[in-house]
Amino acid sequence: MSIRIGIVDDKQINRTTVKEKLLKYPEVELVLEAKNGEDFLEQLKEIADNKKPQLVLMDLEMPVLDGIQTIALASPVHPDIKFIVLTVFEDNEKIFEAIKAGAHGYLLKDEQAINIIEAINQVVEYDGMPMSPVIARKAMVMLKQTGSVPAEEKEGRSSESLLSEREMDILKELATGKSYKAIGEKLFISKFTVRKHVSNIYNKLHVDSRTQVINVAQKNKWV
Repeated sequence: MSIRIGIVDDKQINRTTVKEKLLKYPEVELVLEAKNGEDFLEQLKEIADNKKPQLVLMDLEMPVLDGIQTIALASPVHPDIKFIVLTVFEDNEKIFEAIKAGAHGYLLKDEQAINIIEAINQVVEYDGMPMSPVIARKAMVMLKQTGSVPAEEKEGRSSESLLSEREMDILKELATGKSYKAIGEKLFISKFTVRKHVSNIYNKLHVDSRTQVINVAQKNKWV
């Protein structure tokens, strides 16, 4: 049985190149193709669970919602989907950000097709974490130098690029289990205003329930 994959990249030529590389191999079947993270998350809502990609090849630099933000948002809501970053970037910060967000591998776009296919199999079949050799060397050097992650790395992905300060306040109260009425009383706003903010939070984080929004918040260490 072939592995269901998705490709997320803002450039059509890049998506076409990846498809031409991989789809000649019977090991994989393309079930999703998206132009950015938001497009990807919206498409997932329309796909049955048994048809969703098992693995997604994710670009990093994209408009609207970039690859690292997308992985961080999708991983808690879709834990069965694994992600391999496929990018031209090999700088230290992006490597660690991607791994912390939940990436299961990190490959450069100039990898040969057979290496990408092997990486997909490693992740899906054996829960491996494949990296291009140059990335693996960088990761080893960073670990030797720091003992862990770089000191300048902030804990978790910054929420400021996604949620407003008021939305963060409401998200923290949601995580405690408070009702809209109780949140409104604590923040001195009406329950209807709370409801509107919660709707905005759901839309920005691409979730459909309180449980999902709390999972995303906990994954990113916002609460």
